[in-house]
Amino acid sequence: MVKGIRKEFNDMKVRFFGTLIVILGLFFILAPFQKFTVSMLEGYMGNPQVEKFLPGSMIERLKEWNFYINTQWYGKNFGQIIPIIGILMAFPLFAREYENGTIAFLLVRRSRKEIYTTKVFMGLVGTVLLVVIGGILPAIFSSLAQKSYEYSVVPKFIIHNIFGALIWYTLSVIFSVLFNDQVKPLLSSLGLLALTTTAGLIKSLKFLNTFSYALGMSIFNHNKVDIKYTIGIVILSTLFIFFGYHIFDKKEI
Repeated sequence: MVKGIRKEFNDMKVRFFGTLIVILGLFFILAPFQKFTVSMLEGYMGNPQVEKFLPGSMIERLKEWNFYINTQWYGKNFGQIIPIIGILMAFPLFAREYENGTIAFLLVRRSRKEIYTTKVFMGLVGTVLLVVIGGILPAIFSSLAQKSYEYSVVPKFIIHNIFGALIWYTLSVIFSVLFNDQVKPLLSSLGLLALTTTAGLIKSLKFLNTFSYALGMSIFNHNKVDIKYTIGIVILSTLFIFFGYHIFDKKEI
């Protein structure tokens, strides 16, 4: 088991640290430049096309640190890559072993249940770590920069971030088990993300748009976690994990 965990860590460390660098890069492009961003937007005041989408009252609110960092980080930059993080951490888990022909070697040494459990668990740990690190960055930066910040919203956003990534992580695990190369799981996951997001624009199907959840819209609108949607994700993700194992257990190698 220990060797399996070590192998999975080695397999995912490039993806993990690569994604972490992107998260940190996005944050430090955004957070230190509040005044520059606001002044740049003020330069477009008077342009009817810009004011249609960004009224002056919005620009005034962006001068408030809480509003700026929450909307621009959780509600935009970081929030938009939450599903992508889940997909990136899951798509090669099994597909890479099939593609490289190493799955047969693993099956000689370990049971399918152990292989599946170790891979899914380690990928999940990596996903949660990335999301939590990204989620606490506003609190850390605000403290170090001595900015007044409403820290109570951070755990709420982190909950939405974690489960927003979890649903796409578990879905991508299924695609990784199904396909024998790494390209198809990635494209299938991204394609499904695009499809559900587009379908979610229809009012009756808006629950399919997981971006609204990952971005923490209920926190912005009502200052609370969307409990029902979170429970729904937990149930679906659990089913996806068991379904993925069923496919893996029955798949011919």
